[in-house]
Amino acid sequence: MECCINDKTNYSYCCLKIINAGNWDLDEPIYKYYTDPDVANDPRAKLLTTRIILSHQTGFPNWRGNNEDGKLSFEFEPGTKYQYSGEGYEYLRKALEKKFKKSLEELASELIYKPLKMKDTKFIWDDKMDSTRFAMWHNEKGELYKTDKNKTANAADNLLTTVEDYCKFLVHILNGAGLSDKIYKEMVADQVRINDYKHFGLGWWIDENINENKYFALVHGGDDIGVHTITFIIPKTKQALLIFTNSDNGTEAFAEVLTKFLGKDGEGILNIEMK
Repeated sequence: MECCINDKTNYSYCCLKIINAGNWDLDEPIYKYYTDPDVANDPRAKLLTTRIILSHQTGFPNWRGNNEDGKLSFEFEPGTKYQYSGEGYEYLRKALEKKFKKSLEELASELIYKPLKMKDTKFIWDDKMDSTRFAMWHNEKGELYKTDKNKTANAADNLLTTVEDYCKFLVHILNGAGLSDKIYKEMVADQVRINDYKHFGLGWWIDENINENKYFALVHGGDDIGVHTITFIIPKTKQALLIFTNSDNGTEAFAEVLTKFLGKDGEGILNIEMK
């Protein structure tokens, strides 16, 4: 069964693979490849880097549509604090596509899907998509929402995948992600503080000290109308948990599943997530 999730980890990993291969620099200014017209006259646009974008420090709102004028703008200087932003990920997508002259779908297929044999994962609906396999979206009463069949890839949203495919991705991350030690450490490093118990790396929230052994967990979720998903990875114990739900009240299942399958480590993660 295919489902649609709000997932930035897949995309951020694609970026890290390009960096790992030496074809992109984590700290090179993005303006050399792309500048959004809305911020072209703002000097802060020249401060944006891949590190700042993947760690959600752009200063952008989540989506420009939230602004009254519908235009992209900075709310603070890039690199100074954390603020979750889908716009930032889209900004980087456009820069990568411009440099490599390939679409996000082409890059992801080449770097992730084909190597990991993820045959049912894509960023867009196409003619090959079997809609009868799609897990339809529901509200909390079990009533169906209309399916939004996105035709344009979005680096921050609407990834189509299956439990089987996404588990392949999680196992790959669990086993080092095929990255150099340097890039892997950057992925989980404290790029920006969120609170006393959590920081953001590159593409992942990192829950710190989830147990007495001070293990950490990589965490990321996705929330849209009728969709709530989340995944947890504990590198030290080689454990991972994936939860996909297709309902507005899907989050109600998270705590029970987390503690049932990850035990005390799950309780530690839940305590951090609830703080």
